[in-house]
Amino acid sequence: MTAFTARQATLQRQLSTVREIHARHDLNASRIEELAPLIEHFEIRVPLIGSFSCGKSSLINALLGENLLATAITPETAVPAELYYGPVRTFLGCMPDGRRLVLSEVDLRDNRLERLLPAGWVEARLSNPALAKRQQLVLVDLPGWDSGIEAHESVIDNYAHRSLAYCVVVNVEDGGLRDSLRFALSELAIAKMPIVLIISKADKKTPDDVQAVVERLVADITALMGRSPLAVATTSSRKKDSAKLESALDTLQAQAGEIFETRIVGAYRSHLQHTAQHLSLLANQDNSDAARLQADIDNLEQKILAFDAHLQKETAALQARIGPILETVHVRVENALGGRVEALASQLLRGLNISDDVLGTVRLIASESLRKEFEPAMQAYLERVEDALPSRIDFNFGFAPQTGTSGKQSGEFPWKNLATGLVPLLVRFTNPVVMIISHLLPILGALFDGMGEQKRRQIEEARQRELARGQVHEALNQVVQQIDAQLRPVLSAQVQKAQKEVAQNVSVERDEFKKTLTTLAKALQQGEDEAAALRQRAQVDLDLLNAMLAELEPTA
Repeated sequence: MTAFTARQATLQRQLSTVREIHARHDLNASRIEELAPLIEHFEIRVPLIGSFSCGKSSLINALLGENLLATAITPETAVPAELYYGPVRTFLGCMPDGRRLVLSEVDLRDNRLERLLPAGWVEARLSNPALAKRQQLVLVDLPGWDSGIEAHESVIDNYAHRSLAYCVVVNVEDGGLRDSLRFALSELAIAKMPIVLIISKADKKTPDDVQAVVERLVADITALMGRSPLAVATTSSRKKDSAKLESALDTLQAQAGEIFETRIVGAYRSHLQHTAQHLSLLANQDNSDAARLQADIDNLEQKILAFDAHLQKETAALQARIGPILETVHVRVENALGGRVEALASQLLRGLNISDDVLGTVRLIASESLRKEFEPAMQAYLERVEDALPSRIDFNFGFAPQTGTSGKQSGEFPWKNLATGLVPLLVRFTNPVVMIISHLLPILGALFDGMGEQKRRQIEEARQRELARGQVHEALNQVVQQIDAQLRPVLSAQVQKAQKEVAQNVSVERDEFKKTLTTLAKALQQGEDEAAALRQRAQVDLDLLNAMLAELEPTA
């Protein structure tokens, strides 16, 4: 048993007891239930990206030891395939609307997947030894990056937020990174996504030539990403060469364990501490009476009303910042596109489609600008909101927290520790770029497609650089002018969503706290014996929680 599987087994074993504690004290278990599926089945994706014919599917086939994925496909017929470990061999076609279609192994091997186009994908579960050793990794065979700007949707938008790392596959005969792959890496760099470099078809070159290509690619990727690849593997079509690929995947498997510890175990531990706070309220009320408890509830209501007003004020201030942020994005995109007019005009004169180039530039610059401008503004907003949560509520409870954390001994209720559901919000709302750009792309694509056949014919017939430059400049101006109109409602919706989630988190905590105090008040009305029994039950479960928390302390 690995350290990861031992940790996972501990959480799985504790879950039933934690659920029983929540049920006994009528506590909200929604956060635990959100974590439960991730505790039971923790999987994280590793997409493989590269140009068509770079050998991604052949690499996976070699790793699996079977010819499962079709290799003779075209960009028009390519469908993403997600490969999971599973004790039973199954194949499903997945549609964006949630429908699932039963597929056969022959469907996958012969690429008979037309029913899934244009936005579906395959889920394959295999009892394969290579996957069994790395059950937390889901390998994703993605369409070639050269399939056009639509590939962003599957390669970046659908996977970047739920992936551990990307495997970049480069055919050794390419000798370097294609421009389309540079765009992909530049976007992944903004998201700080780790990269594994895989050199395919290494048997096509001499060992010295392969090493030269490796050094060139590592240097290029390091320059683009700001850090070197996590691992480098050279492979060929021969199965025996998959050992280096397996070693690279083992590096990622180890990182998956670290992510489980920080994201899943950390969130689970925080919720146990949160539950322990409520049980501490129940277990430490020796000198309370119903009137004092009601006064505490009334006091809390007043503080929440003040917080609601502050939340409204902070939200209005953030909404007011959207205009200046969009102006900055507008200027940066305009400057980036303006510097490419000559190059784009030359491409147009050669009869090339420049839409992907323009849209790729817009994606990259807009994503980077929003990361630098909107993300810090959103994070600062949430931090100010969290600071405004009631932190000195004089409930006069006179108890010290018993969760193993450093609590104050002054009778001050640790409201922030109890109420802060904002840490997950920081993760959820500081990366709006994927949704924003995915909304923007269809608009920009339609603009370029609407350039007009007459203008295209004029360019084709005249072959004059000035005319081409003028047409490019006009089209780019149209693109830039759309930025504010398309991004403003999306950013505004992000702010409103953040406000709504903050309010909902605080409302849940308020209701939970009131319910706890009401339970105490009812017990007191029934007599001291009932109140003492309630305190005893709470103390027993609090001791259980503290024991579980101690079990979750990081090992030395």
